[in-house]
Amino acid sequence: TEYSGALPNFPASYAALLRIKKSSSSSLFGSKTRPRYSNPLLGTLGVSSPSWRGAAQHYYSPINLYHSSDAFKQDESVDYGPVFVQEPDDIIFPTDSDEKKVALNCEARGSPVPNYRWLRNGTEIELESDYRYSLVDGTFIISNPSEAKDFGHYQCLAANTFGSILSREAILQFAYLGNFSGRTRSAVSVREGQGVVLMCSPPPHSPEIIYSWVFNEFPSFVAEDSRRFISRETGNLYISKVQSSDVGSYICLVKNTVTNARVLSPPTPLTLRNDGVMGEYEPKIEVHFPFMVTAAKGTTVKMECFALGNPVPTITWMKVNGYIPSKARLRKSQAVLEIPNVQLDDAGLYECRAENSRGKNSFRGQLQVYTYPHWVEKLNDTQLDSGSPLRWECKSTGKPRPTYRWLKNGVPLLPQNRIEVVNGLLMIHSVNQSDAGMYQCLAENKYGAIYASAELKILASAPTFVLNQLKKTIIVTKGQEVIIQCKPQGSPKPTISWKKGDKAVRENKRLEV
Repeated sequence: TEYSGALPNFPASYAALLRIKKSSSSSLFGSKTRPRYSNPLLGTLGVSSPSWRGAAQHYYSPINLYHSSDAFKQDESVDYGPVFVQEPDDIIFPTDSDEKKVALNCEARGSPVPNYRWLRNGTEIELESDYRYSLVDGTFIISNPSEAKDFGHYQCLAANTFGSILSREAILQFAYLGNFSGRTRSAVSVREGQGVVLMCSPPPHSPEIIYSWVFNEFPSFVAEDSRRFISRETGNLYISKVQSSDVGSYICLVKNTVTNARVLSPPTPLTLRNDGVMGEYEPKIEVHFPFMVTAAKGTTVKMECFALGNPVPTITWMKVNGYIPSKARLRKSQAVLEIPNVQLDDAGLYECRAENSRGKNSFRGQLQVYTYPHWVEKLNDTQLDSGSPLRWECKSTGKPRPTYRWLKNGVPLLPQNRIEVVNGLLMIHSVNQSDAGMYQCLAENKYGAIYASAELKILASAPTFVLNQLKKTIIVTKGQEVIIQCKPQGSPKPTISWKKGDKAVRENKRLEV
């Protein structure tokens, strides 16, 4: 009876009980004050009532009993596999930077302390292969980086005795802005009232650049209005209806968004022909957004549409079979439709229409909104007895729907014999010590990838009663029921048998094991 009161203080999954009862039920065990144990994992030996039968036994290590997966990773006395604290970020390195080093950061915690290796485009980097390489803790440093040698996708591999994990891919790219060709540009000659396109033809650059046009001399810039438009995609200058005041010299100025470097093109002269004035004509759409526009959820979408024509065309927008979002804004005299914080329901078919007194023209294109993969269900660190089954599942959302890959210690995990891999589901039948290690579920679509990591420990320890020793003496009232607990720790789960003196205990009407 003194053991009955103590049962709630012990992990039910370790319970193994011996009960000896009299032929009739005692008042204690038949009363409403009897302790009740609803945990289905409770294992019992010697049950006095048939209603207590059938509970399965499960054995776990002391770590699983007293530490959650997160808790034992905070406990420095418990060894565990690597967990990333910091993963490398994408880097855009200006080629004209005074700082002649690139640092890709990586930090992981673990016990023992993790060591680090780096991969470029999936191949491990040999630090000794290039004098420019160095590793400080987990940070990979490249001195005097160059685009030809160092552009690529980098990953950090953190490892200790429990296994390895692979970081996200970080892209190292370089920011630069070349010079325009010095070749003289030919004059463009048009009739008054005619439309014209002046080409910018930007120099090599990375990443994006911003365009503007200088008229005749700096700092006189072309002002955009319903008649003049500069495409943010091509940098070209469009004049829907040329006037005599437009005659002059035009210079394209480009600015790198990262380095702020600027370069000027050679001038393009614009002249008027002397063979008459251009008559009226219907709109001709010269610049428009692509047939398929893709945008990440939460970003800002800008769609361009501009037409040449006489009279100057008016631009209007519509969403086919729907309404343009109320948050949308029209920019540059309605030549740009801007949708901030774009959402999935903003997707659809959009139309721009150019119209004047001579006619109209239109263009349609599809807006698709995608989302990066996002975890709905991650993995949890798991500890299993040898021979137990493992079932891990990771779930993510995204558009397009993400696909899944599995890694073990940073290497792709393929189906074989005991191992089944079905999308985000990993099953290992009858685990053994060779299955221990660090596992990662990788969810990816064409726009991004995310990693979820967890450690699998396979338990192996001899049976022990260190935590739950049997009492040497139990005093009970004659005629009452008694429970003797046997709660060993061990993995795989111990087989339990009972003896009275030197004889094996066998079940009978009074005794159940």
